[in-house]
Amino acid sequence: MPKVSQEHFIKRRNEILEAAKRVFLKKGFEPATMKDVVEESGMSRGGVYQYFSSTEEMLEALHERQTNIFTEYLSTLLDNHETVWGALNAYLREYEVKEEDLGQVPFGIIMYEYSVTSWRNERHRQFMLTHSKRSVDAMTDFLQKGVERGEFHPIQPLETIVYFLFNVTDGLILQATIANLNIDQLNGQVEGLRLYLKNALGVSD
Repeated sequence: MPKVSQEHFIKRRNEILEAAKRVFLKKGFEPATMKDVVEESGMSRGGVYQYFSSTEEMLEALHERQTNIFTEYLSTLLDNHETVWGALNAYLREYEVKEEDLGQVPFGIIMYEYSVTSWRNERHRQFMLTHSKRSVDAMTDFLQKGVERGEFHPIQPLETIVYFLFNVTDGLILQATIANLNIDQLNGQVEGLRLYLKNALGVSD
């Protein structure tokens, strides 16, 4: 790769990733090709291949970027709320479905498509294990702040609570995308998750 400034490298790499994200959201992960991304980016084939050699690399880079954003987001929630429970409720509200959300394809469903092949793809399995653990650790640390502040008195290990939380929210993303559920049905599950967390975390009233 010719020598370029770090700023230019990051800018061009992000432009390619945004193009790849648009392609994935339109076509899905499995059907998307490098040719699709090249055409979407408006760059030359060689220019794209200087940064990524496959759509797998692109999706993994997008997921890694999202994991970093998620960690920063949790810190921002804590900074913007007086209590950890208040911050957690703000997090849950992000999963409440609005009318305009119906029919939209969230990026999470693309990662679901990637991860569901992990049973037969060792690369996917190892990637998901590593990066899922980063998210679990970040959320566990987030909840630990509530324990340290005396807000939470969990009746289950925090990591167990986090895995359950993520399993439910991943399922909600899937249902909101492919299932014929109405808004009340979807948001009722968010409320059910909130009730579980209040009980499992032993939230002080």
